[in-house]
Amino acid sequence: MLGATGMVGAGTLFSEGALAKESHKKHDGRDESCRSGDSAVEKLLAQAPEKFPGGIVSVYAKEAGPHGEVLATHESEKVVKPASNTKLLTTALALEHLGPDERFETSVIGDGSKSGTQFHGDLVIRGNGDVLSQDNLKTLAGQVADEGIEAVHGDVVADITAFDTSGYGPVFSVRGPGYPEGWTWEDPQYSYGAPSSTLALYWNKVAVTAKRTDDGIDLSVEPNSEFVPVESHLSEAPAGSDGYFYTYLDRVNGTIYAIGELPPGYEETDLSPVMRPDEHAAAVFAGFLEDAGVTVNGDVTLQTEEKDRTAAFRTSIRSEPLHETIGPMLLYSNNVDADQLALMTARRATGEGSFDAWTDLTGAYFESLGAPATVFRDGSGLSQFDLISAADMVFMLEWIGRKPWSETLFGSLPTPGHGTLAYRLRDVDVPVQAKTGTVRGTRSLSGAIRRTGKPDVLFSILMSNVTVGLGDARDYQDDLVRALVDA
Repeated sequence: MLGATGMVGAGTLFSEGALAKESHKKHDGRDESCRSGDSAVEKLLAQAPEKFPGGIVSVYAKEAGPHGEVLATHESEKVVKPASNTKLLTTALALEHLGPDERFETSVIGDGSKSGTQFHGDLVIRGNGDVLSQDNLKTLAGQVADEGIEAVHGDVVADITAFDTSGYGPVFSVRGPGYPEGWTWEDPQYSYGAPSSTLALYWNKVAVTAKRTDDGIDLSVEPNSEFVPVESHLSEAPAGSDGYFYTYLDRVNGTIYAIGELPPGYEETDLSPVMRPDEHAAAVFAGFLEDAGVTVNGDVTLQTEEKDRTAAFRTSIRSEPLHETIGPMLLYSNNVDADQLALMTARRATGEGSFDAWTDLTGAYFESLGAPATVFRDGSGLSQFDLISAADMVFMLEWIGRKPWSETLFGSLPTPGHGTLAYRLRDVDVPVQAKTGTVRGTRSLSGAIRRTGKPDVLFSILMSNVTVGLGDARDYQDDLVRALVDA
C-alpha cells in the first residue's frame, strides 16, 4: 500500500465509510491548503495560462496520507478528458471486482455426437474477452484433435454472448450500430482504435506487409481469414525513390485498402483493425483445426443468444492471472486490452458485458467514493466523453493506495526510461510511477512520486484544449514532476 513516509505499507488503512467521510473533506477548502510562495511548483503553475492560452491545465498534487499537505493546485476541480489516464482507474476497478489472480477462460464445446473419428455437430468456441494469440488457437485446435476427431460435420460457431454489443459503446458488432460513443469517426480506421469483441485475436488487428521483389509486389496478411478483405492499390516506384505504404480501413464495407508506391527492395508492415473480429478469430481457429488434421465440413457462424448445448466434449485454455497481464497494458497503453478489461469487469459486477453497463458501474462507484463528476464511457480513454478532474484523479489514487492490491497496480505503471515514459524524466533520482495519456488536444500524466525521507506524492496533471506542440506540454508536465520531487 502507498506509504505516507516514502515506504510501502506505511500508510493508514481506511474503511469505505471513513473514505466517504474523507471525500467530503477533500472538497472543503482544498485549494486553501496549498503551499504558497515563490516555489518552483508555484512558478510553473503561474506560467500555465501564458504557456497554454485557451487551454485547461488541471493540476493537483498532495502528500500521501489522510492529512497530507497539498503541494500543487491549479484549476483542480475542472473536469477534462483524461485520455489514457482512464486506463489507470479501469485497472483499479478490475482489480477490485475481479481480483489480481483472475484468469479468463476460452473454451471449445463439441455440441453433437462422436462416432469413431467423425463428429456430427458444431464446434462452439466461446470467448470471455481474453486477447488471444495464434498459439492459443493452435492449442485449442490440438486439443480437439486429441479427442480422436478427424472430421467435423457441422459449423465452427463463435459464441459471442459474453459481451452485449447491441448498444452504443466502443464495440463493432453485427448486432450493434458500431459507432463508439465519444470516439471520433476516424478512430476505428486505425490500429489504435481496434474494436473490442468476445473473441479477440491479436488485439483485433492484422499485420499487412507490402514487399517489392524481383517478381513484383507481394502483399501478405497475418493472421489471415476470409473475414479480412484486403484490396491492393500498390504500384511500383522507380529505384532510388523513397516509396511509401499505409493501410486504410473502409468503415462501410470492412475492406482494408493497401496504398503505396514501392521501389525495388522496399518492405514495410502496417497494422490495421478488423471489422468482424469474432468471425475472424473463429475462422483462424478453423484453419488450425485443418492443420491439426481435423477437416471441417461446415461454415463459420455466430451465436448471438444464449443456447443450451449438449457437450460431447469440452476443452479450454486460461489466460495468465490479471496481475501479470495488466503490466504490458499499462506500460504501452494498449487500448484494446483496456476496453476488453472494462467489459469483463462490467460483466462480473453487473451481469452485463457492455459499455452501457460499464458507464453505469463506474458512475455509481465514483459517486459512492465522492467523485460524482467522473464519467467513463470506455476503458481505454479514447472517448471524448470521458471526464475527470485532477483533484478527483488524486483522490482515486489515494483510494487505490489503501487497497491490498495497490502495489500490484502502482508497480505496473511506466517508470522513467520504460514504456510510454521511455524518453521522459530519466534524470529524476527518485522512483516515479505514472500513466501517460494523449488524445487530440489532451495530454495527461498521473501517478506517484516515491520520495526519499519525505512523504510520497500523488499527482495528476490533466491538460485539455492544448494547441501548442506535444513536446511543450510534455516538458511542462515533466518540469512539474521534477519540482514536486523537491517540494
